[in-house]
Amino acid sequence: MTSHHSIFIHPGVPGESLTADVATAFGTRLLPVARGPAEYSADLGGTGLERGLSHDYVEDRGIPFDRYQVIASLWDFGGDGERERASAEHIFNRPAELRRYWPALVFDLQAVIATAAPPKRETFPPHPSGVMDEL
Repeated sequence: MTSHHSIFIHPGVPGESLTADVATAFGTRLLPVARGPAEYSADLGGTGLERGLSHDYVEDRGIPFDRYQVIASLWDFGGDGERERASAEHIFNRPAELRRYWPALVFDLQAVIATAAPPKRETFPPHPSGVMDEL
């Protein structure tokens, strides 16, 4: 797959609420996927979206991907990077505005474009053990 934008989101449960929030961001329904790593997908008018409730990514380049439960991957069908980024930012803004999620918008799993957190919380979600990693 070519470079693409991804939105990592924590918490991912209840899944129905998150699916509804992402769908609301684009005014479309996310349709269940029968096979593959994604549970839902949507055509966002030239940009594809797949949302999975799990992933195998670990911490990389200081980004604790393993602390996020959900991944939404976006790609533009025509290779229009600007349209893809605009779509990704639009979707990122919905969970960020709700202030009950930790969303992280990244490009090609290498560059963080934006993060958000619930009020008075750290930038990234807590470690699954409940204790932040000590460096």
